[in-house]
Amino acid sequence: MEIIDGENVECSRCDELISLDDANVLGKANNRTYAKPVCDGCLKNIGVPQGYELERDVSYLKES
Repeated sequence: MEIIDGENVECSRCDELISLDDANVLGKANNRTYAKPVCDGCLKNIGVPQGYELERDVSYLKES
């Protein structure tokens, strides 16, 4: 997951630029290095697939 301008990420599904305050991150339960940011719209479409975990608050990743 690449952070852009210190506070934005690109949705891994639709390529929309979203702030870390609004981003959701899908990660695999058995692989802590896997993290895919998704926007709210894409999250509504795909949900949380089996074997994945959802992290809704990733604002702690903001760069000062």
